[in-house]
Amino acid sequence: MARTTREHVFEAELLVHYQVVYNFLLRMTGSGSDAADLTQETFARAYQKLEHYESGTNGRAWLFCLARNLFINDYRKRKRRGEQELDERSAYQYRDESSPMAGFADLRIAGALDRDFSDPIMRAMTLLNDKQRAVVLMADLYDFAEKEIAEAMELPLNTVKSVTRRARIALIKQLQGYAESTFGIVNTRNLG
Repeated sequence: MARTTREHVFEAELLVHYQVVYNFLLRMTGSGSDAADLTQETFARAYQKLEHYESGTNGRAWLFCLARNLFINDYRKRKRRGEQELDERSAYQYRDESSPMAGFADLRIAGALDRDFSDPIMRAMTLLNDKQRAVVLMADLYDFAEKEIAEAMELPLNTVKSVTRRARIALIKQLQGYAESTFGIVNTRNLG
């Protein structure tokens, strides 16, 4: 059976980004199963809406836009149904420090969000709001240009610039002690 042009475009330009989209959603949701579900839904939606994709353009940014929208819709749906949000920020905020198992909370966070970052960095990332976390991940982990982030997040370019700056400043403040003690890096920048 011969492949159609539609199938060829989907496989050649979009499906190659499957792992990157999964990793992005994993860091946004904090759950491997939720990330897998949203990734499958993202690619199913991409295939359905393939006529809206212009071949040869930035497929990764288009997929991130779909993934982000699905993440937001999923979050809202869970909130409407009254499901308790069990993302890493909530889990970290509601932990019981008096529990003898409290020291294992960081291991759970590290396991849920993969092992690409150290525990202090993961904790700092989970304290960012969803928009800040998405922008920082796209900019610093996936090397998106600010213009690509603006397109994927459906935000004005200046908003992306300010969100990126605020998120990076928040991360610097959160990680100052870690950077000094682990790497000997002392921040001399004015963080305003």
